[in-house]
Order: sequence, then structure tokens, then C-alpha cells
Amino acid sequence: MKKAIYVVLVAVSMTLAFSTTASAQKKIEVKVESKAVEANRGANAHIKSGAPTSDKAESKSRGTCSVYFSNYTGLYVNVYVDGYYKGQLSPYGAGTVSVGDGYTTIYCLSAGGTKEWSAAGNCTGAYTYKLY
Repeated sequence: MKKAIYVVLVAVSMTLAFSTTASAQKKIEVKVESKAVEANRGANAHIKSGAPTSDKAESKSRGTCSVYFSNYTGLYVNVYVDGYYKGQLSPYGAGTVSVGDGYTTIYCLSAGGTKEWSAAGNCTGAYTYKLY
């Protein structure tokens, strides 16, 4: 009987330890308003690489964190983190991208190239970027 109670207590304490560690990361919501893309004849300075065009497997980075996006517009939105393409959000959709520790910027561009969003962040908080 004592052994069964001990096992239950250990399980409960481990569950509490893991749940408090996971929820310790501060949730941060950032409202990002769109702005019109300025006409320019050169390449977009915010984009280092576009969507992949081959099936080359990428190496798994260590120390990743997740960044959440909520698209409150009727536009398809391409997502870039530190200038690198991470995916596309559907209209009124949401998504999560995994990034390496220490990311500094997010940049989003509508598929038609007329609207853009940008903000700064890092892996010390659970960031959710709300695109309006």
C-alpha cells in the first residue's frame, strides 16, 4: 500500500514540475498592423531567401522555439523569420513556425506584395503575432 501511494505521489509531483516549467515562459501577444509596401526597383531588403524550390532536406537546428501567427486579414501571407522563408498563412488562418534560438525579426508579406508586417522578438517568450 505504501509503495502504491509513493508511486502516485511521485507521478503527481512530476506532473506539477513539468507543467510549471512549460507554463513559466511568458506569453506575449503582439498586434502588428499592416502597411503598404513602398515601390522599389531593387530586391526586398527584408528577405534573404524565398520559398525552397527543391527537395533538399534541411539540417535540424538545436535549441528551437516556436513562434505563433494569427492572420486576421483576407490575404495569403508569406512569413519570414530573420529574412528566411518559413511558410504561408491562409486568409484568416493561423500557424506556428519553429525557429532557432535567438531570432530577432519577423517579416510578413502578402502574396500579392501589397501589404507588409514586421516586428521584433526572441525565444524568451511565447510570442503570438496577430496580423491586422
